[in-house]
Amino acid sequence: MFTRADHVALSVRDMEKVIAFYRDVIGMEKVFDREFGEEMGRLIGVRGTRVRIVHMKLQDSVVELFDYSHPKGRAPRPDAQQSDYGLIHIGFMVEDFWGTYQHLVDRGVEFLGEPIEIRTNVFVAYFRGAEYEVCEIREIVAGEVVPTTQVPAKE
Repeated sequence: MFTRADHVALSVRDMEKVIAFYRDVIGMEKVFDREFGEEMGRLIGVRGTRVRIVHMKLQDSVVELFDYSHPKGRAPRPDAQQSDYGLIHIGFMVEDFWGTYQHLVDRGVEFLGEPIEIRTNVFVAYFRGAEYEVCEIREIVAGEVVPTTQVPAKE
């Protein structure tokens, strides 16, 4: 049985740039850094695999970074949109939404659009990470009730 989500993972082109972004801009800590070969090749079904894996941690959340020397990955798309299929963003809860937003602006982070109050007392903004991955900051101000499950409407 599943018990909880554990991490999100990104395959990256420039590991040091991405580590610096998640460490210096987001405030995550590097807690794991290791090279893998044959075992990853067996796992992904590609002989000769070589990959460096780094875990960046923020409290209980982990962003797992993969830097494959073999097989080589395809370039990230700078025109990726939230409506594209697949992983669309990494969400971070924040305190002091506007202070966090300014922290990102001051570091030259590119936002997809404007920060908004998506519903009463819930503030959201989407921005690009080091290799075009979309990240989200969100603050739920005290008093907002957050549903833990949503039941689909019957047709």
